[in-house]
Amino acid sequence: MTRYAIYRIHYGLDFLDKSLDSIINHVDKIFIFWSKQPWYKKCQNLPPMNEDIKHFLNNEYQHSPGKITLWEREYDTPLNQYKLMYDEICKFMPHPTQTLMMEPDMVWGNDIEKIWEIKDSETSFKQIEFWKSEKYYVPRTQERPGPTLYNGTVPTTLKGCFGNKKLVHPTYTCYNYGFCVSPETMLYKHEVALQSSKYISDSLPAKEWYKDKWLNWTPETTDLEVAEKHKHKIKKALPYGT
Repeated sequence: MTRYAIYRIHYGLDFLDKSLDSIINHVDKIFIFWSKQPWYKKCQNLPPMNEDIKHFLNNEYQHSPGKITLWEREYDTPLNQYKLMYDEICKFMPHPTQTLMMEPDMVWGNDIEKIWEIKDSETSFKQIEFWKSEKYYVPRTQERPGPTLYNGTVPTTLKGCFGNKKLVHPTYTCYNYGFCVSPETMLYKHEVALQSSKYISDSLPAKEWYKDKWLNWTPETTDLEVAEKHKHKIKKALPYGT
């Protein structure tokens, strides 16, 4: 029984340590694919983003030699990216029995103990998406699959960790901190989305989302989804744990 976890990261060191710490004792190896450029390579005049994933890992995970492998790779589209990363790993490493696909803002709680019992070929997991802090979360009208566990060979994947967004476990859940990053990271993330979405066939973001919906958010702010055409899919942030 061999277990791998696979990440892809371009920006967002804010919660990578929290994410890694939530899984590191449950897998044999962690592979992080670091892209220094966005998928769309012609973005211009982007806000500063000077994160150094290699330096971060060398400093924060010296106590885990050989557990985490960092590869620098560039991709032009999120489509099938996790499958490509898996295939590259399998060229040099033994094929894993189980593979957990992760993003750097996904953090597991106690359910990480239970997921390994699943024997289906593919299972994604629900997410509790925090909004700006752990005090609020954003329920969606249509849930977005989060981390995905594969037993055996990984098939073609879509733009996220999953290959089939309908294969979601009914109860096991992780946390997502993607809306809790620093203002600098969120500004960069939004600007990249504005310039690149149409080239990677993503929904176009609302131009004023960063300022109007996120930066200057109040508990009364509504229609929080980034995509202009789908802003109603996150109606409002609600208090968490009440």
